[in-house]
Amino acid sequence: MGNTPSRHVRLNDENPNVPPSLRFSRKREMVVATVFGKTRKYMCFSTQHSYERFVNSSRKINTERNLADDGLGVPIFEFEDPHALNRVFSSDGVRFRVYKYVLQQTSDPLPHPNSVVVKQNKSKIIYKMPFCEIHETARGTRSGFEYVFYTPEMNFLVRSKKHHGNLNTDSRLGDWNVRWLGVSNGVYDLVVLPSSVPSLLEDKDIRKSKYASRSNTRETLSNAIVWAKLWDHGEPFLPKLTKKLATIQIGELSLETDAAAYGLCAIPWYSQVIACMAMVQVHMQQEQRRNNGRNRGNTMNFQSNNIGAPFNNIF
Repeated sequence: MGNTPSRHVRLNDENPNVPPSLRFSRKREMVVATVFGKTRKYMCFSTQHSYERFVNSSRKINTERNLADDGLGVPIFEFEDPHALNRVFSSDGVRFRVYKYVLQQTSDPLPHPNSVVVKQNKSKIIYKMPFCEIHETARGTRSGFEYVFYTPEMNFLVRSKKHHGNLNTDSRLGDWNVRWLGVSNGVYDLVVLPSSVPSLLEDKDIRKSKYASRSNTRETLSNAIVWAKLWDHGEPFLPKLTKKLATIQIGELSLETDAAAYGLCAIPWYSQVIACMAMVQVHMQQEQRRNNGRNRGNTMNFQSNNIGAPFNNIF
């Protein structure tokens, strides 16, 4: 789309005009794959290397090699849709669940009370633990999601609201209002909204004030910082045991990560949060494609008609 061109995450660690927390010095590329077994599920891998190890190891994640290589070949997240499993709405109100795979020393305390051992030896252990519960919300005519992340200290909550007529969603991460913004067929940018751009999470009066005083919204968003990027690779015509569904590119700070780590270690907190949000975004795209019963291009054309006008129905 010419109005909001697709861009890669920029490395801007030496740009004094960019806030320090957004001066990205490296890009992480995560992989979302659909895996067929007894049930169909999404798995998210911390790097392309980890996904390739998983495929080349016959999808085994409970081997000594996984422990020796810091969890390489083990997904960081497993995404579950309880509705698809039970065909009924869950009584606890959870729309999606995300489980996290954790590698740690055997002497360390349990990462979660309901952790399950995947593989262990004398010194290392891989757990699978509940990490995020995602609730679907509806307030007035506006729907969205609430992400409840588990941490040992307290739950961490992220709210999002969906735009009308497309799959754009507004959220807030730390000090920043962000938006998953459709930029072309199957491609979404997670942009940091400039202070002049209204967010659905702000009060109505604030949104009206920003909307009235804006100058050139398309130009403003085209210059916005891209925190992450999501490429949807679509679904196969024929079922496959493992299929790459999407790639997530996320900007990270050098002090939060280790460029030599490819497995389960040294993944920044907000990269984990963004990955969970991206999996919901992937699910919405897949669901819309199936519901519309059309091919990939025709399905996304409906969204593309709204891409050039990101402020439609902002109130």
